Amino acid sequence: MRMDDLFPDCSHPRLVNGVTIIGPDLFARDPMGKPLSPIASIFPHHRVMVTGRGIHGMQVQAMIDFLRRAGPPGEPRELSSDEEEDIYRNAVSILARDGIILIRSDPCAMEKVFAADDLLQNLLPKERIQFTGIQRAEVRRKLRRRGESWRISPAPHSTEDIQRFIESSRVQVGTGASFYYNAPTGGRYVTYQELIKIRPLLFTDPIEALARLEEIYHLTRLTNEQGARELSFFLQTQSVLDTEDLGRLIHVLKSPPSEQNAAEARYLFDRFSSAFARAAGSELLIDSPKDAAWRTTMFCRLYDINENEIEEWSLGLSPEFRLNVRWLPGARISGKLLFEPNAGHRVRALMHHYWQVQPGIVSINVGRVEKSQTDRDRSGEQREVYLVVLGLADGSEDIRIVRMIKWDVMHRVKRGTPLHQAIAETIQYRDYIWDRLRAADELGIPKLSYTEIRLDEDVPTLGHIPVFFFSRPYVSGIVTDKIPLGSYAQPGFVMRLSGLLGAAAAASLVLGRACPRSGHVFFDDGDEVIQLGADGLPERLIIADITGSFTDWSTPLAQLLPHCLWHLAVHLDKAKQSDIPNAELKASVAVFAGNLANEVMRMQRILTQPGSPLCSLFADRTSEPGGVRHRWQSILHRLNETNIEQLLGIIAQSDHLKAFV
Repeated sequence: MRMDDLFPDCSHPRLVNGVTIIGPDLFARDPMGKPLSPIASIFPHHRVMVTGRGIHGMQVQAMIDFLRRAGPPGEPRELSSDEEEDIYRNAVSILARDGIILIRSDPCAMEKVFAADDLLQNLLPKERIQFTGIQRAEVRRKLRRRGESWRISPAPHSTEDIQRFIESSRVQVGTGASFYYNAPTGGRYVTYQELIKIRPLLFTDPIEALARLEEIYHLTRLTNEQGARELSFFLQTQSVLDTEDLGRLIHVLKSPPSEQNAAEARYLFDRFSSAFARAAGSELLIDSPKDAAWRTTMFCRLYDINENEIEEWSLGLSPEFRLNVRWLPGARISGKLLFEPNAGHRVRALMHHYWQVQPGIVSINVGRVEKSQTDRDRSGEQREVYLVVLGLADGSEDIRIVRMIKWDVMHRVKRGTPLHQAIAETIQYRDYIWDRLRAADELGIPKLSYTEIRLDEDVPTLGHIPVFFFSRPYVSGIVTDKIPLGSYAQPGFVMRLSGLLGAAAAASLVLGRACPRSGHVFFDDGDEVIQLGADGLPERLIIADITGSFTDWSTPLAQLLPHCLWHLAVHLDKAKQSDIPNAELKASVAVFAGNLANEVMRMQRILTQPGSPLCSLFADRTSEPGGVRHRWQSILHRLNETNIEQLLGIIAQSDHLKAFV
């Protein structure tokens, strides 16, 4: 391929501050706002930079073509094979992203990388030039010795940073197809969603469809100078995809047009895309940086992280925990706990607790959950959540979620409450939590079992204070507000989900689960976990936490219900976008309504049976307004007065659901 084919505007390369530039300016964009130079290659010895789209190998070839033309007019310069090999060997790849230039580090040849850096500093300020390789010890060491550790490109930490990182990694090569670019290795990934975009082009623009398919097929067979595949399919770890049908499809599209060839092309495309979908799995079918499973998997691919080496994956934790646990120094076990010198006081105390209460432990690992699993307003709360993994003698593991009490002694002291009163109020709040859990048990609401962990900590100027944690088992599954978008495309998925959500909505409404500050109903926002059956459909729902129970003990269920219906509509809309038939969406509403009504009636029957334990619960408590007895009696009164037909009528007439019924 000749330079004019790659860079039609570069017949006259330009000199800028002593650097010859071939191709568009760095950070230039086309009329659609897409980068014209997402990648570039620098040749320090020649003081040349080639920019543009495509792959680095094409830019090296453009450089060779440029050198051949460097001789007198009409007398192309001949390059020996050794000279061409030297050009390939000394090229340095760079990536333009969000106003920053990333130089791809080569641990075995950092001198040429630093030479490229020197050249770039003729064009850009030093602070806008960074190096990849944070995972490579040798790269970090060499930058550290130069006093430039600050110039290594940092790994994104927050969800927002990771989303921006992924979005900025989208590149194109030679057609309209978009890929995700791995800066450290130079490899790219094509997603199922990007492939499926080509299908309508088979009918509307067959030339472009063929060009994109050929590009994908060709790039998946190339490797770059670092041995990375130029393009890979975005699949689950260990999955593979046979491209035989893709090759046959390209052959058919190149054949003379006919009805038979058109039909065969559609058949081959659908068969290949179906194989792609199976290898990708439901979590990776739809490109969605906001989806935890898709986001963390793509981030690992783009940041050159091996998922199999990440602890959260190997433990089988659900997507919201992946890359969201900071494992902390702890202790080894050799007949006793042998703590690391830098193990924190609280980690030591938690490990000591489990060492005492659970025999047969051979290992304990403690990690801190960095980001909340929900998007609720947590202002004023103490948020400290740990993941504790207990290794047992039989080789199994007991995984616990350990959550600090939300409003603890220190929270109250900081608000000006005297210490003795702060301790008393915290213990009362601890008892209130146990009361709510007991009430849920009496109502037969499926939830997890909890145990209490009390630590006594010495606080300067205050002395010893109690610190309360609640420990519960980790339950595998998917929280309902983080279900991968691809799951909704499976027939029957949303209908099964709707039935489970109906019963869960009844539990939230009856318990009065709401935000104490805003009154916002807590439902379908991080506490409900679904487990899938062998068929991939929702089989069971577990309420992992009954946070907010007893907050709203008086508002009629009929007034609270519309909020739950809005959540249902969000799920139905995702299914509708996945081409689920209207008949199934309508049936899903009916299943939700039926299960909600049945669950409310079940609890009403418990309440009205002779000698119901619900009536005597908390009878020994004082009856002051707002106390647990008063709240509970109000909740029971509301339950008894709830009209099932009224609830069903609200669902039938809901503005949130009118598009689905």
